[in-house]
Amino acid sequence: MRHVAGFVLGLVLAAGALLAVGQGVVRLATAVAANATSTEGFVWLAVGAGVLGLAAAARRVSPLVPFLAGAPFLALGVLAQVAPGTLSGTELPAAGAALDGLRTFGALGGALVVGGVLVLLSLVPQGRRPRRRDDDEDDGFTAVPDGQPQAWRSPESSTNAYPRAEPYQRPPLPPS
Repeated sequence: MRHVAGFVLGLVLAAGALLAVGQGVVRLATAVAANATSTEGFVWLAVGAGVLGLAAAARRVSPLVPFLAGAPFLALGVLAQVAPGTLSGTELPAAGAALDGLRTFGALGGALVVGGVLVLLSLVPQGRRPRRRDDDEDDGFTAVPDGQPQAWRSPESSTNAYPRAEPYQRPPLPPS
């Protein structure tokens, strides 16, 4: 069930991030062309970065979330680097100006980096392990610490030259 929720959440976050990053790049490019400053473009990019951060943090829900949020960026980045002419003729009326911003973001290589990081993040194992209960039998393979390092133990019938050594304490010298 968590993967179904991760699938839906990944699609929603991917759409939101694509829209926000595309709008932010368009607003910044328009401001740079007019030799002005654009806080609105930076706000859109910050929103896009926040959405992508949510996708990365939602890895705890399912690894599908960062994968689905990063796959469109990765595809856009690879397409922009390998065949840049294919993106220039694409027109989607529903995307509006955000598509132009995504083309620019892909051409600059940002989409490749963002998509690559999110896809790699989804592939890294999470390390979910059930906690070990005290009444579980020992399987003989897992090392369980007993409280005191073995180097500090000295059994009474030891042939060790320094049988009474304590941690961080100089052992007694043997009789000469």
